[in-house]
Amino acid sequence: MKQTNQPVITITNQDLPLICTGPQHKTWNGHPRVYLPIQSNSTIQCPYCSTQYRLHGSTDQQH
Repeated sequence: MKQTNQPVITITNQDLPLICTGPQHKTWNGHPRVYLPIQSNSTIQCPYCSTQYRLHGSTDQQH
């Protein structure tokens, strides 16, 4: 994963599935919708825009 100067966006399992459409873009003018397969307590980077996401907690959906 390449390093960027962009801040890491922290998410929780309530934000899953993780979808990136570009940093600070509206749905209509971002890059293609990308589903990112993040793992529990890990970080993933979008291959289009390099936005980094950090999942705080587990990927288990608890209702």
